[in-house]
Amino acid sequence: MLMLSGCGYSVQKRSNLPFGEVYIGKINNNIFEPKLQDKLYRMIVETLVEYGFEITPASRYRLEADIKKFDIKTISEKDLITTEYLLLLSCDFRLIDTHTNKVLRIEGISDPFTKYFIAKGKLENILAQKEIVTESSMKDISRELIRYLIRESSSRK
Repeated sequence: MLMLSGCGYSVQKRSNLPFGEVYIGKINNNIFEPKLQDKLYRMIVETLVEYGFEITPASRYRLEADIKKFDIKTISEKDLITTEYLLLLSCDFRLIDTHTNKVLRIEGISDPFTKYFIAKGKLENILAQKEIVTESSMKDISRELIRYLIRESSSRK
């Protein structure tokens, strides 16, 4: 199986992955936005599978996460109505080798991850746009996580 990765689109082989299987452990939502842990879990699983990893509870490696920050700020407004928003998302990850109990802390890949979006009109439209941007941000963070794991394992070889 071949995959494309990175800005320069280098060919990524499954044999280049740091490990073939991983288990997704606890994802802690340390903020008040509901269901973020479920969204992040789904995006991590989708991204791992895209890159060729298998998800299995029998894996030697367990990936865990903490959602540290989720904030939406007003960037611009017109006639006292917000029209442009900034979404800030920050997560810390841990990769645990269950055989040795060694923990690789992965911090700062999204410190914070930012996305801008424009939303006008009815509240339903604004909330829908927020959901789309939230999922897109989590997908991007998941991709950065996988790139980090591949890059770190390549530098250790």
